[in-house]
Amino acid sequence: MKRWLSLAAVVVLCLALVIGAACKGGEEKEVKQLKLGIGIPLSGLLGAVIGIPAKGAFELANKKIGDFTVAGQKYRWKLIFEDNLMTAAGGVATTTKFVFEHKVDFMHQAGGGAGMASIPICEDKGIILDMAGGDPSVFTDHRCAFQVAATWALNIPPLFDWLAKEHPEVKRVAVEVPDNETGVAVADACAAAAYYYGLQIVASELVPIETTELYPVATKLMTKNPDLVLGPPTLLMPMWDMGYDGLAANYYWLESYAEDAGWDRCKGYLALMPNPIGDVWPEAMTFREEYEDRYHAELTPAAFWAGNVMYVLTSALEQAGTVDDNEKIMETLETGTFDTMVGPLKYGGKALNGVGHMLVWPSPILEVVGEQEYHVVAMYTPEETEAIAAEVYK
Repeated sequence: MKRWLSLAAVVVLCLALVIGAACKGGEEKEVKQLKLGIGIPLSGLLGAVIGIPAKGAFELANKKIGDFTVAGQKYRWKLIFEDNLMTAAGGVATTTKFVFEHKVDFMHQAGGGAGMASIPICEDKGIILDMAGGDPSVFTDHRCAFQVAATWALNIPPLFDWLAKEHPEVKRVAVEVPDNETGVAVADACAAAAYYYGLQIVASELVPIETTELYPVATKLMTKNPDLVLGPPTLLMPMWDMGYDGLAANYYWLESYAEDAGWDRCKGYLALMPNPIGDVWPEAMTFREEYEDRYHAELTPAAFWAGNVMYVLTSALEQAGTVDDNEKIMETLETGTFDTMVGPLKYGGKALNGVGHMLVWPSPILEVVGEQEYHVVAMYTPEETEAIAAEVYK
Protein backbone atom coordinates (compact mmCIF):
# COMPACT_ATOMS: atom_id res chain seq x y z
CA MET A 1 0.00 0.00 0.00
CA LYS A 2 2.77 2.40 0.91
CA ARG A 3 4.46 1.54 -2.37
CA TRP A 4 1.38 2.56 -4.35
CA LEU A 5 1.01 5.75 -2.35
CA SER A 6 4.63 6.65 -3.05
CA LEU A 7 4.14 5.96 -6.74
CA ALA A 8 1.00 8.09 -6.79
CA ALA A 9 2.88 10.90 -5.07
CA VAL A 10 5.60 10.77 -7.71
CA VAL A 11 2.99 10.89 -10.51
CA VAL A 12 1.24 13.86 -8.90
CA LEU A 13 4.57 15.65 -8.48
CA CYS A 14 5.48 15.04 -12.11
CA LEU A 15 2.10 16.30 -13.29
CA ALA A 16 2.52 19.38 -11.15
CA LEU A 17 5.92 20.06 -12.67
CA VAL A 18 4.58 19.57 -16.21
CA ILE A 19 1.57 21.79 -15.62
CA GLY A 20 3.76 24.41 -13.96
CA ALA A 21 6.19 24.38 -16.88
CA ALA A 22 3.31 24.64 -19.33
CA CYS A 23 1.87 27.61 -17.48
CA LYS A 24 5.24 29.27 -17.28
CA GLY A 25 5.79 28.63 -20.98
CA GLY A 26 2.39 30.17 -21.71
CA GLU A 27 3.42 33.33 -19.91
CA GLU A 28 6.65 33.54 -21.92
CA LYS A 29 4.73 33.15 -25.18
CA GLU A 30 2.10 35.76 -24.41
CA VAL A 31 1.55 37.97 -27.44
CA LYS A 32 1.65 41.67 -26.67
CA GLN A 33 -0.17 44.33 -28.68
CA LEU A 34 1.42 47.33 -30.35
CA LYS A 35 -1.07 50.07 -31.14
CA LEU A 36 -0.80 51.80 -34.52
CA GLY A 37 -2.99 54.88 -34.86
CA ILE A 38 -4.00 55.43 -38.49
CA GLY A 39 -5.40 58.80 -39.55
CA ILE A 40 -6.98 58.57 -43.00
CA PRO A 41 -10.06 60.06 -44.69
CA LEU A 42 -12.99 57.75 -44.02
CA SER A 43 -15.84 59.93 -45.26
CA GLY A 44 -16.75 61.86 -48.40
CA LEU A 45 -15.07 61.54 -51.78
CA LEU A 46 -11.55 61.30 -50.32
CA GLY A 47 -12.74 58.51 -48.07
CA ALA A 48 -14.15 56.58 -51.00
CA VAL A 49 -11.13 57.14 -53.25
CA ILE A 50 -8.25 56.98 -50.75
CA GLY A 51 -9.18 56.16 -47.16
CA ILE A 52 -11.49 53.14 -47.42
CA PRO A 53 -9.21 51.31 -49.90
CA ALA A 54 -6.20 52.09 -47.68
CA LYS A 55 -8.02 50.82 -44.58
CA GLY A 56 -8.59 47.48 -46.29
CA ALA A 57 -4.92 47.24 -47.29
CA PHE A 58 -3.75 48.01 -43.75
CA GLU A 59 -6.03 45.29 -42.39
CA LEU A 60 -5.03 42.69 -44.99
CA ALA A 61 -1.31 43.34 -44.50
CA ASN A 62 -1.76 43.10 -40.74
CA LYS A 63 -3.54 39.77 -41.13
CA LYS A 64 -0.77 38.41 -43.36
CA ILE A 65 1.96 39.56 -40.95
CA GLY A 66 0.23 38.12 -37.90
CA ASP A 67 2.45 37.64 -34.84
CA PHE A 68 6.07 38.75 -35.08
CA THR A 69 9.01 38.55 -32.69
CA VAL A 70 11.19 41.38 -31.40
CA ALA A 71 14.01 40.50 -29.00
CA GLY A 72 12.37 37.19 -28.11
CA GLN A 73 8.94 38.69 -27.36
CA LYS A 74 5.95 38.07 -29.62
CA TYR A 75 3.85 41.03 -30.76
CA ARG A 76 0.93 41.75 -33.03
CA TRP A 77 -0.40 45.05 -34.33
CA LYS A 78 -3.65 46.56 -33.13
CA LEU A 79 -4.87 48.99 -35.77
CA ILE A 80 -6.92 51.99 -34.65
CA PHE A 81 -8.53 54.08 -37.41
CA GLU A 82 -9.78 57.66 -37.18
CA ASP A 83 -11.12 59.97 -39.89
CA ASN A 84 -8.59 62.78 -40.44
CA LEU A 85 -10.44 64.24 -43.46
CA MET A 86 -6.95 64.79 -44.96
CA THR A 87 -6.88 68.25 -43.42
CA ALA A 88 -4.60 69.98 -40.91
CA ALA A 89 -7.48 70.31 -38.44
CA GLY A 90 -8.28 66.63 -38.88
CA GLY A 91 -4.63 65.77 -38.30
CA VAL A 92 -4.56 67.63 -34.99
CA ALA A 93 -7.87 66.14 -33.85
CA THR A 94 -6.99 62.54 -34.66
CA THR A 95 -3.43 62.83 -33.32
CA THR A 96 -4.74 64.20 -30.04
CA LYS A 97 -7.21 61.32 -29.82
CA PHE A 98 -4.54 58.75 -30.68
CA VAL A 99 -2.21 60.09 -27.99
CA PHE A 100 -4.51 60.81 -25.08
CA GLU A 101 -7.40 58.40 -25.61
CA HIS A 102 -5.93 55.43 -27.46
CA LYS A 103 -2.34 55.81 -26.18
CA VAL A 104 -0.85 54.54 -29.44
CA ASP A 105 2.74 53.37 -29.84
CA PHE A 106 3.17 54.48 -33.47
CA MET A 107 1.18 56.63 -35.87
CA HIS A 108 0.34 57.05 -39.55
CA GLN A 109 -1.25 60.18 -41.03
CA ALA A 110 -2.40 60.43 -44.65
CA GLY A 111 -2.32 63.82 -46.36
CA GLY A 112 0.39 66.45 -46.21
CA GLY A 113 -1.64 68.87 -44.10
CA ALA A 114 -2.72 66.24 -41.59
CA GLY A 115 0.80 64.86 -41.31
CA MET A 116 2.49 68.22 -40.86
CA ALA A 117 -0.03 69.27 -38.21
CA SER A 118 0.58 66.08 -36.26
CA ILE A 119 4.40 66.35 -36.20
CA PRO A 120 4.74 68.72 -33.20
CA ILE A 121 2.49 66.53 -31.05
CA CYS A 122 4.31 63.35 -32.06
CA GLU A 123 7.69 64.94 -31.37
CA ASP A 124 6.54 66.13 -27.95
CA LYS A 125 5.15 62.70 -27.01
CA GLY A 126 7.98 60.68 -28.53
CA ILE A 127 5.89 58.90 -31.18
CA ILE A 128 7.35 57.84 -34.52
CA LEU A 129 5.11 59.08 -37.34
CA ASP A 130 4.70 57.67 -40.82
CA MET A 131 3.28 60.24 -43.25
CA ALA A 132 1.80 59.98 -46.72
CA GLY A 133 1.61 62.85 -49.17
CA GLY A 134 3.93 65.21 -47.32
CA ASP A 135 6.19 67.78 -48.93
CA PRO A 136 9.77 66.37 -48.79
CA SER A 137 10.94 69.54 -47.05
CA VAL A 138 8.90 68.78 -43.90
CA PHE A 139 11.31 66.02 -42.90
CA THR A 140 14.30 68.37 -42.67
CA ASP A 141 13.88 69.42 -39.05
CA HIS A 142 11.65 66.62 -37.78
CA ARG A 143 13.42 63.37 -37.05
CA CYS A 144 10.28 61.56 -35.86
CA ALA A 145 8.64 61.80 -39.31
CA PHE A 146 9.14 59.24 -42.09
CA GLN A 147 7.28 58.32 -45.26
CA VAL A 148 6.76 54.84 -46.69
CA ALA A 149 4.42 55.89 -49.51
CA ALA A 150 6.00 56.42 -52.90
CA THR A 151 7.03 60.05 -53.36
CA TRP A 152 6.06 62.04 -56.44
CA ALA A 153 9.23 64.11 -56.13
CA LEU A 154 11.35 60.96 -56.46
CA ASN A 155 9.32 58.82 -58.86
CA ILE A 156 8.20 61.41 -61.44
CA PRO A 157 11.67 62.56 -62.70
CA PRO A 158 12.57 59.12 -64.19
CA LEU A 159 9.74 59.61 -66.69
CA PHE A 160 11.46 62.71 -68.02
CA ASP A 161 14.80 60.91 -68.10
CA TRP A 162 13.17 58.18 -70.21
CA LEU A 163 11.49 60.74 -72.49
CA ALA A 164 14.82 62.48 -73.12
CA LYS A 165 16.37 59.17 -74.18
CA GLU A 166 13.50 57.45 -76.00
CA HIS A 167 11.26 60.30 -77.19
CA PRO A 168 13.42 63.32 -77.97
CA GLU A 169 10.57 64.63 -80.13
CA VAL A 170 8.61 65.39 -76.94
CA LYS A 171 9.22 69.03 -76.09
CA ARG A 172 5.90 70.35 -74.79
CA VAL A 173 4.20 68.83 -71.74
CA ALA A 174 0.74 69.53 -70.33
CA VAL A 175 -0.12 68.49 -66.77
CA GLU A 176 -3.55 68.10 -65.14
CA VAL A 177 -3.61 67.40 -61.40
CA PRO A 178 -6.11 67.65 -58.53
CA ASP A 179 -6.30 70.98 -56.75
CA ASN A 180 -4.81 69.70 -53.49
CA GLU A 181 -1.43 69.00 -51.89
CA THR A 182 -0.94 65.85 -53.96
CA GLY A 183 -1.61 67.74 -57.17
CA VAL A 184 0.80 70.51 -56.24
CA ALA A 185 3.49 67.91 -55.41
CA VAL A 186 3.03 66.22 -58.81
CA ALA A 187 3.08 69.55 -60.64
CA ASP A 188 6.23 70.66 -58.79
CA ALA A 189 8.00 67.39 -59.62
CA CYS A 190 7.06 67.73 -63.28
CA ALA A 191 8.26 71.33 -63.39
CA ALA A 192 11.64 70.49 -61.83
CA ALA A 193 12.23 67.46 -64.07
CA ALA A 194 11.08 69.26 -67.22
CA TYR A 195 13.45 72.16 -66.52
CA TYR A 196 16.40 69.82 -65.95
CA TYR A 197 15.78 67.84 -69.16
CA GLY A 198 15.00 70.87 -71.30
CA LEU A 199 11.26 70.29 -71.77
CA GLN A 200 8.59 72.96 -71.51
CA ILE A 201 5.53 72.74 -69.27
CA VAL A 202 2.97 74.47 -71.48
CA ALA A 203 0.09 74.00 -69.04
CA SER A 204 -0.26 72.96 -65.41
CA GLU A 205 -3.94 72.77 -64.55
CA LEU A 206 -5.08 72.27 -60.95
CA VAL A 207 -8.63 70.93 -61.07
CA PRO A 208 -10.95 70.38 -58.07
CA ILE A 209 -11.00 66.67 -57.26
CA GLU A 210 -14.80 66.47 -57.45
CA THR A 211 -14.82 67.74 -61.06
CA THR A 212 -16.46 65.24 -63.43
CA GLU A 213 -16.75 67.32 -66.61
CA LEU A 214 -13.23 67.77 -67.98
CA TYR A 215 -14.17 68.98 -71.47
CA PRO A 216 -13.30 72.63 -70.68
CA VAL A 217 -9.86 71.61 -69.37
CA ALA A 218 -9.30 69.34 -72.35
CA THR A 219 -10.22 72.17 -74.72
CA LYS A 220 -7.75 74.50 -73.01
CA LEU A 221 -4.96 71.93 -73.17
CA MET A 222 -5.56 71.32 -76.87
CA THR A 223 -4.78 74.98 -77.55
CA LYS A 224 -1.33 74.44 -76.00
CA ASN A 225 -0.36 71.82 -78.61
CA PRO A 226 1.33 69.41 -76.15
CA ASP A 227 3.44 66.41 -77.17
CA LEU A 228 2.69 64.66 -73.87
CA VAL A 229 -0.28 64.98 -71.53
CA LEU A 230 0.03 63.88 -67.90
CA GLY A 231 -3.43 63.07 -66.63
CA PRO A 232 -6.12 60.38 -66.39
CA PRO A 233 -8.02 58.84 -69.33
CA THR A 234 -11.08 60.83 -68.25
CA LEU A 235 -9.16 63.90 -69.43
CA LEU A 236 -7.78 62.29 -72.56
CA MET A 237 -11.14 61.01 -73.79
CA PRO A 238 -12.37 64.47 -74.93
CA MET A 239 -8.87 65.31 -76.17
CA TRP A 240 -8.83 62.18 -78.33
CA ASP A 241 -12.23 63.19 -79.66
CA MET A 242 -10.70 66.55 -80.60
CA GLY A 243 -7.84 64.86 -82.46
CA TYR A 244 -5.04 64.59 -79.91
CA ASP A 245 -2.57 61.89 -80.99
CA GLY A 246 0.43 62.51 -78.73
CA LEU A 247 1.68 60.54 -75.74
CA ALA A 248 -0.37 60.19 -72.57
CA ALA A 249 0.79 59.23 -69.08
CA ASN A 250 -0.83 58.92 -65.68
CA TYR A 251 0.90 59.33 -62.32
CA TYR A 252 -1.94 57.47 -60.52
CA TRP A 253 -3.09 54.67 -62.78
CA LEU A 254 -6.42 52.99 -62.03
CA GLU A 255 -7.71 50.15 -64.15
CA SER A 256 -11.22 51.48 -63.54
CA TYR A 257 -10.16 54.48 -65.67
CA ALA A 258 -9.39 52.17 -68.57
CA GLU A 259 -12.64 50.28 -68.08
CA ASP A 260 -14.57 53.54 -68.33
CA ALA A 261 -12.61 54.87 -71.29
CA GLY A 262 -12.20 51.51 -73.03
CA TRP A 263 -9.03 49.44 -72.95
CA ASP A 264 -8.63 49.73 -76.73
CA ARG A 265 -8.57 53.52 -76.54
CA CYS A 266 -6.03 53.37 -73.71
CA LYS A 267 -3.47 51.33 -75.66
CA GLY A 268 -0.16 53.15 -75.49
CA TYR A 269 -1.01 54.91 -72.22
CA LEU A 270 1.95 55.10 -69.82
CA ALA A 271 1.36 54.12 -66.20
CA LEU A 272 3.85 55.59 -63.71
CA MET A 273 4.67 55.12 -60.02
CA PRO A 274 4.98 51.78 -58.16
CA ASN A 275 1.71 49.91 -58.71
CA PRO A 276 0.67 46.24 -58.42
CA ILE A 277 0.05 45.79 -62.14
CA GLY A 278 1.83 44.08 -65.00
CA ASP A 279 3.15 41.09 -63.02
CA VAL A 280 6.27 43.12 -62.21
CA TRP A 281 6.38 42.08 -58.55
CA PRO A 282 4.94 38.60 -57.76
CA GLU A 283 4.37 39.32 -54.06
CA ALA A 284 2.54 42.54 -54.91
CA MET A 285 0.33 40.70 -57.39
CA THR A 286 -0.49 38.04 -54.79
CA PHE A 287 -1.46 40.78 -52.34
CA ARG A 288 -3.60 42.40 -55.02
CA GLU A 289 -5.43 39.14 -55.75
CA GLU A 290 -6.10 38.55 -52.05
CA TYR A 291 -7.22 42.14 -51.59
CA GLU A 292 -9.62 42.08 -54.53
CA ASP A 293 -11.00 38.66 -53.53
CA ARG A 294 -11.61 39.94 -50.01
CA TYR A 295 -13.03 43.41 -50.73
CA HIS A 296 -14.26 43.07 -54.34
CA ALA A 297 -12.59 46.37 -55.13
CA GLU A 298 -9.50 47.55 -57.02
CA LEU A 299 -6.25 47.79 -55.09
CA THR A 300 -5.39 51.43 -55.74
CA PRO A 301 -1.82 52.75 -55.60
CA ALA A 302 -2.44 54.56 -52.30
CA ALA A 303 -3.88 51.38 -50.78
CA PHE A 304 -0.90 49.38 -52.05
CA TRP A 305 1.53 51.84 -50.48
CA ALA A 306 -0.49 51.74 -47.24
CA GLY A 307 -0.17 47.97 -47.04
CA ASN A 308 3.59 48.30 -47.30
CA VAL A 309 3.64 50.57 -44.23
CA MET A 310 2.89 47.49 -42.13
CA TYR A 311 5.77 45.51 -43.63
CA VAL A 312 8.31 48.32 -43.22
CA LEU A 313 7.38 49.10 -39.59
CA THR A 314 7.42 45.42 -38.66
CA SER A 315 10.77 44.85 -40.35
CA ALA A 316 12.23 47.95 -38.67
CA LEU A 317 11.23 46.79 -35.18
CA GLU A 318 12.58 43.31 -35.79
CA GLN A 319 15.91 44.73 -36.93
CA ALA A 320 16.10 47.32 -34.14
CA GLY A 321 15.41 44.65 -31.53
CA THR A 322 13.15 46.99 -29.57
CA VAL A 323 9.63 48.40 -29.70
CA ASP A 324 10.09 51.35 -27.33
CA ASP A 325 13.62 52.70 -27.81
CA ASN A 326 12.73 55.38 -30.35
CA GLU A 327 16.31 56.50 -30.86
CA LYS A 328 17.34 53.00 -31.89
CA ILE A 329 14.24 52.54 -34.05
CA MET A 330 14.81 55.84 -35.86
CA GLU A 331 18.46 54.99 -36.40
CA THR A 332 17.38 51.64 -37.86
CA LEU A 333 14.88 53.36 -40.15
CA GLU A 334 17.58 55.73 -41.36
CA THR A 335 20.18 53.01 -42.05
CA GLY A 336 18.36 49.71 -42.53
CA THR A 337 16.93 47.83 -45.50
CA PHE A 338 13.32 46.69 -45.17
CA ASP A 339 11.17 43.99 -46.66
CA THR A 340 8.31 45.20 -48.87
CA MET A 341 6.07 43.74 -51.54
CA VAL A 342 8.44 45.06 -54.22
CA GLY A 343 11.60 43.75 -52.58
CA PRO A 344 14.08 45.28 -50.11
CA LEU A 345 13.95 49.10 -49.87
CA LYS A 346 15.81 51.78 -47.92
CA TYR A 347 15.06 55.34 -46.84
CA GLY A 348 16.80 58.10 -48.74
CA GLY A 349 16.11 61.24 -50.74
CA LYS A 350 18.64 63.46 -48.98
CA ALA A 351 19.05 65.48 -52.17
CA LEU A 352 15.54 66.82 -51.61
CA ASN A 353 15.78 67.87 -47.98
CA GLY A 354 19.19 67.05 -46.55
CA VAL A 355 17.95 64.27 -44.28
CA GLY A 356 15.99 61.82 -46.43
CA HIS A 357 13.36 59.88 -44.44
CA MET A 358 11.51 58.93 -47.65
CA LEU A 359 11.41 55.29 -48.69
CA VAL A 360 12.99 55.13 -52.15
CA TRP A 361 10.91 52.93 -54.44
CA PRO A 362 11.76 51.71 -57.94
CA SER A 363 10.25 53.77 -60.75
CA PRO A 364 8.42 51.65 -63.33
CA ILE A 365 7.06 52.94 -66.62
CA LEU A 366 4.48 50.54 -68.05
CA GLU A 367 2.65 50.81 -71.36
CA VAL A 368 -0.92 49.59 -71.72
CA VAL A 369 -1.05 46.97 -74.50
CA GLY A 370 -4.44 45.35 -73.82
CA GLU A 371 -7.03 44.66 -71.16
CA GLN A 372 -5.05 44.39 -67.91
CA GLU A 373 -1.99 43.78 -70.04
CA TYR A 374 1.14 45.91 -69.81
CA HIS A 375 4.59 46.12 -71.31
CA VAL A 376 7.42 47.34 -69.10
CA VAL A 377 9.15 50.00 -71.19
CA ALA A 378 11.51 51.04 -68.38
CA MET A 379 12.26 50.10 -64.77
CA TYR A 380 14.48 52.44 -62.79
CA THR A 381 15.95 50.85 -59.67
CA PRO A 382 15.71 52.68 -56.33
CA GLU A 383 19.39 53.59 -56.72
CA GLU A 384 18.78 55.02 -60.20
CA THR A 385 15.67 56.83 -58.99
CA GLU A 386 17.56 58.51 -56.16
CA ALA A 387 20.50 59.39 -58.42
CA ILE A 388 18.20 61.11 -60.92
CA ALA A 389 16.55 63.06 -58.09
CA ALA A 390 19.97 64.18 -56.88
CA GLU A 391 20.66 65.63 -60.33
CA VAL A 392 17.22 67.18 -60.86
CA TYR A 393 17.04 68.91 -57.47
CA LYS A 394 20.69 69.92 -56.99
